[in-house]
Amino acid sequence: MKTVKLLMLTAFLSLALAGCKTNNKAPQADNTIPVKVISSDALHENEPVETSGLLSSEQQTNLSFISGGIIRQILVKEGDIVRKGQILALLNMTEVDAQLNQAEENFSKTKRDAQRTANLFKDSVSTREQYENTQTAMIIAKKQLEIARFNRTQSSIRANADGVILKKLANEGELVNGGTPVLSLGGNAQKDWVIRCGLTDKDRSRITGKESAEIIFDISNQAFKGKVKSLAQGSDPATGLYQVEIRLDPSDIKLISGLFAKVKIYPPGKTDLLSLPMDALVEGKNDSAFVFTVSGNKAVRKTVKVAYLKGDKAFVSTGLLPEDQVIREGSAYLSDGSVIKIVK
Repeated sequence: MKTVKLLMLTAFLSLALAGCKTNNKAPQADNTIPVKVISSDALHENEPVETSGLLSSEQQTNLSFISGGIIRQILVKEGDIVRKGQILALLNMTEVDAQLNQAEENFSKTKRDAQRTANLFKDSVSTREQYENTQTAMIIAKKQLEIARFNRTQSSIRANADGVILKKLANEGELVNGGTPVLSLGGNAQKDWVIRCGLTDKDRSRITGKESAEIIFDISNQAFKGKVKSLAQGSDPATGLYQVEIRLDPSDIKLISGLFAKVKIYPPGKTDLLSLPMDALVEGKNDSAFVFTVSGNKAVRKTVKVAYLKGDKAFVSTGLLPEDQVIREGSAYLSDGSVIKIVK
């Protein structure tokens, strides 16, 4: 009887100890990562065409002498304000006057020859061919005289508009050919400012003309407004780019020619892009980055292509769907397939 009781007591203690071991088992660790998500906003965003160029006056012209010669005097310097019709430079008149005198003498001679031949022709002494040849020579000499007289009147450079001397391209005493730029003149009216930029063929295909533009100069962070004024129909053989002119809207801020400008042109066509906060992007290189999205209770890593950045937002062109839930907070601790728990 004592043996039976002893066996029963031993069995009870064994069960009790087993129960204690079961109750003392450590709880399983929670490996889920808490995250916060956002819904990517589907936006019809206008992706701008970005380029750069230099500010200049629409009336900017290079002034030159019609005929060649030695520059006698330049009456202005860079930065001078000039009025339309003002004399800016003069040629040495020695050669010009000599050419005029030569033309006058030649015309006088051919005129005498033509008159003498005409008299002989009346008397049937000279032939009709001789008569016509002398008449033709006289007409040619008269035209040459007219050219010489015109060149003399053009032996000075006059301002073709009110403006400012941007650059002096030649010096006094220098021999220049006809048509060689001597002075660069730019208009000074605030409504005449334009920026000349170059576009690639891809960007050119998105522009039709009259688009709005945003301009920022390196000297200031202030944004100026403008519009596309003209658009080249052919590319520049040297650069392969298509030139576009942006006219600035009138402004009270004083500008100077030659300023470097960054330009954003907004085409009328819209591009379907997805807008995300910048901190939703985990890392990136060039225009590629990746984000984490929610699939059930797991994080899925997705590669996206960033079209451009604007403010605190990134605009994504490929890699996401409008219904995707993008993880914004907690993504730094995630890897592809991590178990997650969405918190508010």
